[in-house]
Amino acid sequence: MTSGTRGGYLHAAFGLRVRSALALPELPSLAEDGGPEDVVIEQGPVAERLEGAVDVDPAMQVTARAFQLAVPLGRFAVSEGRRIIVDPRPDASDADLRPFLLGTAMGALCHQRALLPLHAAAISLAGGAVAFAGPSGAGKSTLAAHFLGRGRGVLADDILAVDAGGHGGPLALPGLARIRLRAERAAASEPKASLPISGHAALGAWPLRRIYRLRPEGADPPKVCRLRGAEAVGALLGQVYRWPIAAAMGRGPALFDQCLILARRCEVFEVSFAHADAPLALAEVLEAHLVA
Repeated sequence: MTSGTRGGYLHAAFGLRVRSALALPELPSLAEDGGPEDVVIEQGPVAERLEGAVDVDPAMQVTARAFQLAVPLGRFAVSEGRRIIVDPRPDASDADLRPFLLGTAMGALCHQRALLPLHAAAISLAGGAVAFAGPSGAGKSTLAAHFLGRGRGVLADDILAVDAGGHGGPLALPGLARIRLRAERAAASEPKASLPISGHAALGAWPLRRIYRLRPEGADPPKVCRLRGAEAVGALLGQVYRWPIAAAMGRGPALFDQCLILARRCEVFEVSFAHADAPLALAEVLEAHLVA
């Protein structure tokens, strides 16, 4: 692992100032201004067992205030929503570690800070944010890349952190400054390439106006349907990033309340489409729906 400068690297993620011993090119960099950091990422030993933890699966252990992830390349400990310790194996590179650090570990940190992480990409539009939520492979990143090519700002790819209790309504917080895409015709097992987002907003927040839940096994041609009430809440709960971690922390009721706020304050739609339609037909349908 690289050591960085004496004070480490200063980045932004999910509306937070992150001081990291590991350079994170996927995150926007911040200029040193003497301000305090919200999160510290450091290298150090992580015990094999997290005391008092519940095993979510063989790789994850959870308590109310701490989380631990073990993968073949190393261990990650997340505590109090403020600290992440990375314990790499000797042969692990920075590039090997970053997907776990910026994915599951950051998702756990969001849950610890009572943010709502959605499995979603998001763009900025007319002073607000629009999210595209869905399972892996549904086309979230492809849609983000499409709208980036049309001059829209991209706020997040894969993980969107939402402050459901934000002033004036739910707020979308900027995430990673990259879009991960798999080459056309590439196998699902092949790694995705990263497309940097130029001009990505580092800090700040955008009112979350709309959420589109992508359902790639549905209609041909694509169909957009408004969801309300219990249907909207259920659709949002199904898109919570790393739900088992939050449930083991005891955050299930709080997540329900947060999704209820989103269902009441945002427009929620289901987008049903045949996956063969993606990306062009789906992008055109959503482009038209956004300006309708």
